[in-house]
Amino acid sequence: MKHLLATASFLVLGSAAVLAAYLPVKYKPAPIMAAPVFSWTGCYVGVHGGGGVMRDNWTDENGSGGLAGGQIGCNYQDGNWVFGVEGEGWWSGHKARYSDLNSEGFGYTQTTRNKHDFSIAARAGIAFDRTLVYGKAGWVWGKFDLLYTETGRFDLVAVQVPVDSFIQTSSASATLNGLLLGFGIEHALTNNWTVKAEYNYLRFGAKEFAFTTCENGYCAPDGSASFHADKHMFKLGVNYLFNMGKAPVVAKY
Repeated sequence: MKHLLATASFLVLGSAAVLAAYLPVKYKPAPIMAAPVFSWTGCYVGVHGGGGVMRDNWTDENGSGGLAGGQIGCNYQDGNWVFGVEGEGWWSGHKARYSDLNSEGFGYTQTTRNKHDFSIAARAGIAFDRTLVYGKAGWVWGKFDLLYTETGRFDLVAVQVPVDSFIQTSSASATLNGLLLGFGIEHALTNNWTVKAEYNYLRFGAKEFAFTTCENGYCAPDGSASFHADKHMFKLGVNYLFNMGKAPVVAKY
């Protein structure tokens, strides 16, 4: 009886083992790790260039010019939101002029030159992975030179004195400050290099400019005038991002 039971058990276990060998084995595949998602967190330095238009109350004309400069800033990303602060400085070739001259060259010319600007602004935007759409607001300082040139003549023919011409100039220079508003788009080409396109509106508040008048080598103070200006600028830039963010890793199963 014992031999019979042992033989039966052996046959059952052997059949089960053979059957299991032919059954498909179920297993859980290992996760496929995707590349890390890009992070905008970090500080950056870069350069930019562009141009724009300017209008001021001294010439009451639209002027234009180029610009070139650099920027430095830092970002912090929280989810899709990116917050930061940025400082910029640029050389400006913006110039506006108004002239009222006759055919003989007598009359006057008024000229405004914007020589350079500096700004500090806060940035906020939404990131779509490697593309950032942002707005900015801050404060700007700009150096302006004003020049008034008058040409004329002394016609003393009645007393047989030759006609004598003269040039008289009045100039003033000062720094204005005001509001900066802007928006732009920035895209990361790699984890460190980004490119951007940006528009800025600058509103410089009014300030009294003290003039100095010069004629025949003699110069003296000559009153003052209130001056203000607006600028619209379009810029293209490149940044190097010192990426310090811990980008999340997406896993697929």
